[in-house]
Amino acid sequence: MPNMKITRPQFPSLFGGLGFHNSEWHFYRLTEKEHFDQKLAKCYHEISPAFMRTFGGFSDWSKDSMDTFADYYERMQKVTDTPIYLASAMGKQHFCDEERWEYAQKVAEKLDYLINERNVKQIRYYCFSNELSCANHGVLKKNMDLFKTYHTHLYRAFQNRELYVGLLSTDESCTPPWTTIDYAINEMSSITEDFCTHHYVSSHDIYSLEFYDWFRKHCLDCVMKCIRCNGAAGKRLIIGEFGFKSGEGKNDIKESSYCFLPGVIKDVTNYNYNGEGAYAALAYTEGALAAINAGVLNLVYWTYSDYPDPYVCHYAENDEYAKEWGKAERYISQTQDTKYNKCGLMKWEDDGDYSVREMYWCLGIVTKYMKRNSKVLDVDCGDYMLRSAALLHKDGNVSITIVNRAKEKKELRLNLAIKHAEDLQPFKVYEYDSHNVPMNEFGDLQDESARISLDDELNLTYTLLPESVTVFTTDYIDRPDVYATNVKFDKNKNMLTWNAVNDKLHCYYRVYRGETADFVPSKENQIASTIATTLGFGARYLKESAIRNVKGDYFKVMSINKKK
Repeated sequence: MPNMKITRPQFPSLFGGLGFHNSEWHFYRLTEKEHFDQKLAKCYHEISPAFMRTFGGFSDWSKDSMDTFADYYERMQKVTDTPIYLASAMGKQHFCDEERWEYAQKVAEKLDYLINERNVKQIRYYCFSNELSCANHGVLKKNMDLFKTYHTHLYRAFQNRELYVGLLSTDESCTPPWTTIDYAINEMSSITEDFCTHHYVSSHDIYSLEFYDWFRKHCLDCVMKCIRCNGAAGKRLIIGEFGFKSGEGKNDIKESSYCFLPGVIKDVTNYNYNGEGAYAALAYTEGALAAINAGVLNLVYWTYSDYPDPYVCHYAENDEYAKEWGKAERYISQTQDTKYNKCGLMKWEDDGDYSVREMYWCLGIVTKYMKRNSKVLDVDCGDYMLRSAALLHKDGNVSITIVNRAKEKKELRLNLAIKHAEDLQPFKVYEYDSHNVPMNEFGDLQDESARISLDDELNLTYTLLPESVTVFTTDYIDRPDVYATNVKFDKNKNMLTWNAVNDKLHCYYRVYRGETADFVPSKENQIASTIATTLGFGARYLKESAIRNVKGDYFKVMSINKKK
């Protein structure tokens, strides 16, 4: 039986939490109400990511587009208190320093409008461009002095407007070691808040047992460079994009995550297309655990949602879809008529398939509990097949994530040797079984598998499933079920409505349908999950969806506890 001991180091690092690149804001005006209410926002509220990266902060950002971002933020990151990192996608090319200074002033003006007029207070970081791009992808990697010039102007422009928005450098994407970080540490530390890099793993596949140690070492090396920067102050490292790529350099439609095809580019998480997505979640989780244990501040997965299918944009007077696409396209790296960018935890297909992918039930539960402002605890375990991280939250609760790479069950004895452990409530246990993913069509996170208390010696014993991820947490509040009132179905509008639940622990609603007034809500008669207080039955749903197939004239609406 493997033994795992968790202790508190004398001076633990702080973890800032996991997050996603949220590209879907660009398409907020294009998004069907049911898609946003029942998937994009519902799932985001439930997993409550601790960090967001997206493309924004453009010098030519139109008021209409900024207002779109602010309206989206109001229903997403404002609800979850999620800090935002903006990078301006491809980056503008300028031909003299006067133009660059003018550019920086325009960026500051746009951010000032969002922060101080539209109340988008969560904007925390900014970078000149995505992955050192400037009209072309990655070109500033060979001209870091120009990147420094842009950030110097931006720093001055932000100071002039008293904007509390830190600059991140360098946002590069490459295999470790991340060499441009060395340049930024040596040449840009005085104008840089923290450092940021990306990593798409191609040196190891998702089955590699060496990946965890390899990635943790490279993260730790870079973290130590950052914390030694700037003398006594120190700076942190953020992994601004993370994922796995397969078939690099082959340009093979089946094997390659990224390949060129006639007129289009395939840019996907290939494991979701070859039947390995459920298992890949273990490797994606290992990346997070390695980063946490190395002292990384945040790790961001690419992406929360797929991009919509490509669209040939044009100016339109009569076609509202084309008109909104045209507004969005100019801010999306100039690729949206060429690229199938399908790396999300949830699909976005033209046929209305917005279903949640298998990986969500792993990364979702890990994101929810490996949360911001937590102290990283030491984990000692002699079993090579178990990879884990443990966090002590600000309120004294504890969350532990364990990846079992073994093909067999592991009976684990866990000892929590920290102060006040005896006062903790029982641990809830959440399981992700890569061979039997706990999926449902609504994207609702899985129910707890068990509750376990520490014994008198602060031990607990639990059997880990083979090739699985298990989360143990005391970070919950039990609350009796709360039902919405005034539930009414309007046959003329084909719509269900109800009164809002104002309970502080409310997260979203589950809607149930039955054939008698006293029916008992269950997974079998659930027809929707949503953040809204309306449910339209005439919307575009897949034929196999519950809302089209569960029958009855009676409805019940349950408020779901965000701390359940």
